[in-house]
Amino acid sequence: MANTYNWKINALDAKITEGDNSNVIYSVHWRLEATDETGEYQTDSYGSMSVEYDPDNFIEYDDLTKEDVVGWLEAGLDVEDIKLRLDNELDKKINPTDEVLRPDWD
Repeated sequence: MANTYNWKINALDAKITEGDNSNVIYSVHWRLEATDETGEYQTDSYGSMSVEYDPDNFIEYDDLTKEDVVGWLEAGLDVEDIKLRLDNELDKKINPTDEVLRPDWD
């Protein structure tokens, strides 16, 4: 079994009006969470991505779905690279190579 990934949409920045439309999204604030196959280890990556206004393919905010926004993200981001970095972070949590030593000296 492989790692699983889940998109979280933290916020959408929108123009109040643009052209004939309202609530026009121009930026997506996202988080991609990764969980190992056991469910014991998790990590995430986050960022924001600009969205270009396309009046011919505009989706009203009330009709906008998470799937629509994830589609924008997957079209605009290098998702495979993000997942690879998350996989590496999970591997480091599962198989650590470093530790923090805290001496009890005064």
